[in-house]
Amino acid sequence: MTGMKDWTVVVPARADVKETARALLALADSPADVRTDGNGHEFLVPPYLADRYNESLRPKPRRRAKKDEEDE
Repeated sequence: MTGMKDWTVVVPARADVKETARALLALADSPADVRTDGNGHEFLVPPYLADRYNESLRPKPRRRAKKDEEDE
């Protein structure tokens, strides 16, 4: 396990604290990997979880509908 100094701080907007907590816990290998800091308005997470969380925030590429040959 990595030391606490290797952990990443996640700072959500105040309105999104509960939503961020739920998302981090859903992505974590263990609930112990999500720790609160900053009076409960920041989260300390290990690097693997920070990567997963950042990846989950990226917009998914949109698929374009295939054109029918008749439309061309």
